[in-house]
Amino acid sequence: MNRRPTPQHRPIRRRTAATTPIWRPVALAAACLAGPLHAPSQAQVSEPAPITSSPASQLPQAPNAVPSADPASRMSFSLPSPRLQRRDAKEPLFFEADQLGGEASILTRATGSVRLRQGDLAMRADEITHTQADNTAKAQGKVRIVSKGNLFTGPELTLRLDTLEGNFVRPEFWLARTQAGGDALLVEFLGEDRLRAHQTSYSSCRPEDMPDGSPGKPDWELHTSEVYLDFAASEGTAKNAVIRFMDVPILAAPTLTFPLDNQRKSGLLPPSFYFDSNSGFEFSTPYYWNIAPEQDATIAPTLSARRGVGLDLEYRYLTTTDTGKVHLYGLPNDRLTGDGRSLVDFTHKGRFRTGSTLAQNQYDIKWLRASDDDYWKDFSHNLPSPTPRLFDSHVKFDSTLNDRTWGLGNSQTNFYAAVQSWQTLRDLDPDSDPELSRIEAPYRREPQLGFRSRSSSDAGTVFNLQGEFNRFAHTDITKVTGNRVNLNGRLERRFDLLGISVLPAVAVRGISYDLDRNNALAASGSRASTSIAVPTFSLDSGFSMERDTQLFGRDLVQTLEPRVMYVYTPYRRQDDLPKFDSAPRDFNQYAVFNDNGFTGGDRITDANQVTVGVTSRLIDSATGVEALRLGIAQKVLLADQRINPQGEGPITQKLSDLLLLASTSVIPNWNLDSTLQYGAQEKRTEQGTVGVRYSPGAWRTVSATYRYTREASEQVELGWQWPLAGRTPPLQQMMTQASSPDLMQVNPRRAGTNACGGAWYSVGRVTHSMRDKRVINSLIGLEYDAGCWIGRVVAERVALGQSKANTRIMFQLELLGLSQLALGANPLRVLQQNVPGYRLLREEGQPLNVPSTPTSSQDE
Repeated sequence: MNRRPTPQHRPIRRRTAATTPIWRPVALAAACLAGPLHAPSQAQVSEPAPITSSPASQLPQAPNAVPSADPASRMSFSLPSPRLQRRDAKEPLFFEADQLGGEASILTRATGSVRLRQGDLAMRADEITHTQADNTAKAQGKVRIVSKGNLFTGPELTLRLDTLEGNFVRPEFWLARTQAGGDALLVEFLGEDRLRAHQTSYSSCRPEDMPDGSPGKPDWELHTSEVYLDFAASEGTAKNAVIRFMDVPILAAPTLTFPLDNQRKSGLLPPSFYFDSNSGFEFSTPYYWNIAPEQDATIAPTLSARRGVGLDLEYRYLTTTDTGKVHLYGLPNDRLTGDGRSLVDFTHKGRFRTGSTLAQNQYDIKWLRASDDDYWKDFSHNLPSPTPRLFDSHVKFDSTLNDRTWGLGNSQTNFYAAVQSWQTLRDLDPDSDPELSRIEAPYRREPQLGFRSRSSSDAGTVFNLQGEFNRFAHTDITKVTGNRVNLNGRLERRFDLLGISVLPAVAVRGISYDLDRNNALAASGSRASTSIAVPTFSLDSGFSMERDTQLFGRDLVQTLEPRVMYVYTPYRRQDDLPKFDSAPRDFNQYAVFNDNGFTGGDRITDANQVTVGVTSRLIDSATGVEALRLGIAQKVLLADQRINPQGEGPITQKLSDLLLLASTSVIPNWNLDSTLQYGAQEKRTEQGTVGVRYSPGAWRTVSATYRYTREASEQVELGWQWPLAGRTPPLQQMMTQASSPDLMQVNPRRAGTNACGGAWYSVGRVTHSMRDKRVINSLIGLEYDAGCWIGRVVAERVALGQSKANTRIMFQLELLGLSQLALGANPLRVLQQNVPGYRLLREEGQPLNVPSTPTSSQDE
């Protein structure tokens, strides 16, 4: 276990009253801090004022103070302020020593537990000597400096106060921000903003002493022969830098440059490596190029044991109105296939205003293309699309106007345009079932032009109007292509009748086609030109009732919210119309109350139906958070529905499938979410999802999900993050802290302690297909948090079709306190995307520990 004890604090001594002048010896501490030094423009120290003796009875006594050997001889004094134009010139100086001597205008010597304090800076030493001739201050014997939680100790420090030049012999340091420290053979102060350290070591581990009393060895340590820090340029340079882990060198560089603040800096990034079952061992050495404050690039040469040498390039840019990214991956000669492999991913988003109007214009550009059909299988970890076999490319433009009026009051109108195309990657595996692995490519839009407008009057009438033109094209010559125009209008007004909300609405949807006259059209039986217009009337009503209740010791508000919606749409023949972008709606709480059973603009279902539903919720009275929701909804057909979104033939059954909804977090630490579609006629479950998650605290979560679709799929999924062994807080403590609002700000596993103990965590997600009787996707990993470093091993298996899978093993070593240096492949994104409720062991930018008090009042 790693623990380096910090220097012991002395008992609190007596203090003197503050003096307004400033004495520059305290400036020597700034050279050891994370901030720059600032040299005075005119550094002149005046002659010391007369020394006065203060009896102990006249000095303020701190609690538990330990009197010195001779309290009456302890001196307090002040020195006149030098004539300096400094930003801290108003800070008072507290000075205290056992004895004071010297020669006027030549030398001043303070001895015996000398203490200085100015602002948040405190210094102690056995002796401090100031010589007037060269304006040099020298501190000797147990020199200790504390400022802003940073601690520096050493035997001897010398500093010229006018030039801020000098040296600190064998200093040890501890930095509060990174919770890390080390030592050096010598630190040279080279002026206001520069210093050089020789033979330095640095680590966030604090090892315990060995049984024989010798210092323990930290788990990891950074060694350098020389470090040069330029605070004005915010840049540091280290020579002969070596990082050792478990006393084994893992990273070395003859020269290493790094930033001294949060600014980006060009340079090599830690290497990345992992094992892939398709490509073998892969290694990458990224180089980060900070081109400008608004531009950067990452250039990563890659080496695959099986495929060869490649290059991964990412360029990013950001302006006040635009942002974009270019990601390129190239493998000139894949040794497994003999071909070149590549991926291009370009995204750009921006906005601008037109003149002095309120119009807001936005545009979105995306180009995503892979070199071949097998790319999604061979490079599954390098896919930027959520649909690995369907890549979207588009150019979109949207203009919003807020000053148009359509005769019904103020309105908001959008004009939009787009061009969209797709790349569909085929499954070329001969063992795959063509029917199951086939993906039908969507139609291209060349182009899409449209507008949307919503107007409202003072009386509450709302008018919506949308028009759209699309030119549909396809790479398959057997597909019907052509033009389509949609024009939809809707008029509605809400009424409140004795607490019941009633929303009548009238809508008209118009569709017109001009199809290409070719062989595909002749084979389809569709007409080249046709138009239809379909009216719809709907009446939506509902109300809400509330009552106070208590459950599980919580004050809650229970609601009852019934809803009834009537829809009438007459039948219009549409079987001779093409289907460019229409598809059946999913059966959910939104679709069941929709007046059209299709998405897109090609189909409109006829309807003479009533949808009835009721929802009941439990809401926390104190926070307003929803603790429980129960819902049920069903459609009742008053006439047969001739256009069936789910298949051929009309729908004749009077009752639709029953939709059941339930979600709750009313039981502490438990969450339940379920959706069920129950067939009223067949009296069987058609599809459903049930998920439960138990999260008693941070880094403790277990979830299980069951998904079922009749005659399609049946899956069980298990996800977890849970401590296995080591220094983890008790479960009851974590359950108490789980609801604390400070949980995300403070790491409860380390709050109030500097312990660097280790803890093992298991993390994973497994999806099993009960229909195919096999594991589809799995992710299993181990994380070890040693306090000053984190190790991760994660194995991921992804199914690629029916007969092939890819396995990837990722290793990562994260050295905390060293800008959270991470060696190896970064699996955090994979864990966050795949494990429900996963939480980082260390939040980004969070200090290693939250110590109770790094320095006590005795240092002041």
